[in-house]
Amino acid sequence: MPQLTSLLDAIPFAPADWPGPLALVGGSVRDALLNRTRVPLDLDFVCPGPVAERARVLARRLGAGFAVLDAEHEIVRLVLDSGITLDFARRQGADLVSDLARRDYTVNAIAWDVHAGELFDPFDGRGDLTRRTLRAICEANLVDDPLRLLRGYRLAAQLDFAIEPATRAWIGLHAHRLAAVSAERVREELCALICAPTGADALLATYRDGLLADWLPEIAPMEAIGPSGYHHLPLIEHTFEVIRQVDGAIADFAEQVRADMDRQVTGGHSVRTLVKLGALLHDIAKPPTSKLDPASGRMSFIGHESLGANMTRQILQRLKFSRDEERWVAALVQHHLRPGQLAAHWPPSNRAVYRLCRDLGQMLPALLMLALADRRSTLGPQVGQDDLARAVELTGRLLGHYYTPGDPLAHPRTLIDGNGLMAELDLKPGPRVGQLLAAIQEAQATGEVTGREEALALARTLL
Repeated sequence: MPQLTSLLDAIPFAPADWPGPLALVGGSVRDALLNRTRVPLDLDFVCPGPVAERARVLARRLGAGFAVLDAEHEIVRLVLDSGITLDFARRQGADLVSDLARRDYTVNAIAWDVHAGELFDPFDGRGDLTRRTLRAICEANLVDDPLRLLRGYRLAAQLDFAIEPATRAWIGLHAHRLAAVSAERVREELCALICAPTGADALLATYRDGLLADWLPEIAPMEAIGPSGYHHLPLIEHTFEVIRQVDGAIADFAEQVRADMDRQVTGGHSVRTLVKLGALLHDIAKPPTSKLDPASGRMSFIGHESLGANMTRQILQRLKFSRDEERWVAALVQHHLRPGQLAAHWPPSNRAVYRLCRDLGQMLPALLMLALADRRSTLGPQVGQDDLARAVELTGRLLGHYYTPGDPLAHPRTLIDGNGLMAELDLKPGPRVGQLLAAIQEAQATGEVTGREEALALARTLL
């Protein structure tokens, strides 16, 4: 088939290199039929046993890495230097159709017989591709692995498909079963979902259909917070609108921030993913901090950013994110109001800019993307066009500081280090040394000191 030509050409071995039946299955076939490309290529094959020994022979022939993923079900992986990943699994059932019948959705139950050169589509997956519909093969398959319930929304978001009504009804009926799935598997589906082109809408649908009730119970109380003078949307809708706005904010400053957003932190997720998680959680503490002023009728949420950072840590620990990822997202929630506060006191002082750069460090671009997305999602009657323009101008100004090597506010040079300070002032190691260094650096950033002697003089006055 024309759509499959490039995919089949990319298989790095000849059919004769694998003795016995072999079928290419799953997402690579689906994506090829949709003319979607995957980089790096990830190919899934099924075949009758034995699998491991045949795969070892092929790995040696290709010079590929070899790993056993599941010894019981004979699932192995080959990784080539080019980045291509080949997964081989023992066929489930008496034949290929029986194996496909065990899969989750029809669009994932299409196979290409490598030896016969034939396409197998026993459940009309190609028809669903044409209809842009995600349809479960049967209810029992969803129950068999409840992660498939969440995967349905992830696939729909990535492919921009609609979930077939009967399938969505099954998902809602069995949503509670997702609680039994491991945190790591749920985490990966949520991250893939939130980063999909229509991820915000799909994530909202997962919440509405009850799939987040056990993993993110903190979201439901947000329903009680309605619109305000600044927020034209109820809090729950505002939250998902911020997620929608993140990609647009990044696109506006693509040349400066793209590399930062695409890089991974310890734990394997991109900064862009963490910004979107920050968007999901940035107002998570508004319900427990909400207070109504009887005189004005206005709601306040004093301290929601600090409490929200603590709640964020608990949520990310629940989902088994890495410590580094936890630190990043908690910092984004903790500081998400600060760019808006700088914009409210225009122009921001050098001291305020320095302190923000100092406190966020390498996380500053991520915070600015979250804050800009938040501002663009806050369009109540008390928000004017000048507020939006100022947010964009502030973002550009702060990014300019951050991406300029040697900038005195974002990257001040060191006038004196701790050892020098202790030697000159006869100090012992301790927190006081750090406090004096911080004061010197801030005074340097604001132009109050410009050299070593002035730095020492300032330190003496602070002792």
